[in-house]
Amino acid sequence: PLKLNCELCSIVSSSGQMLGQAAGAQIDRSPCIWRMNNAPTRGFENDVGRRTTLRVVSHTSVPLLLQKPQHFFGQGNDTVYVVWGPLRNMRKDGKGIVYNMLRQASENYPHARIYVTTEDRMNYCDMVFKKETGKDR
Repeated sequence: PLKLNCELCSIVSSSGQMLGQAAGAQIDRSPCIWRMNNAPTRGFENDVGRRTTLRVVSHTSVPLLLQKPQHFFGQGNDTVYVVWGPLRNMRKDGKGIVYNMLRQASENYPHARIYVTTEDRMNYCDMVFKKETGKDR
């Protein structure tokens, strides 16, 4: 299980709405900074900051991360990755294509901290999303 102790978090979306906001310094002052998918920070530091504590990644973004594995998973990167996706892609029985990619990445980059969500947690998050938005994901 992943345990983080954050008194204050900045959650930074991958939206272009961050551009021009000059919020980077304020974001970087947060003890924990969560980012979504493979949204870049390099070149956008003034708007989105430099630091990343945790990156929540959709199963569809994993191949994009693996195009630059040293950047995302290399020893100098201490970001925690939490990957979510449907069970068919995240199965641990050898048939989950994304899970297999992540397992290979963790073998190639043993310092990487990669976590996957459980099916129960996915169902819970889907329920909360639907309750709060009235929409299915």
